[in-house]
Amino acid sequence: MRQHKKPGLVFESTAHSVQVALLDQIHFNLDTDKLKQFTDLLDTPPSQNPGLERLMGVSAPWCASSSLKQ
Repeated sequence: MRQHKKPGLVFESTAHSVQVALLDQIHFNLDTDKLKQFTDLLDTPPSQNPGLERLMGVSAPWCASSSLKQ
């Protein structure tokens, strides 16, 4: 085990826990048929959805260059 002071050990432990939690959310196993169904759903364009169209028309706050004066 590496030599750590308490704050470093807490940070490393927390970072590891976050990484494990995120990996649990993005990795999953599917058999061949389920994978085909899943990729077909992803490849299908979204149906007419006014809420989605409104959402996609809004600029993200972090992309608004006018608010960032350099």
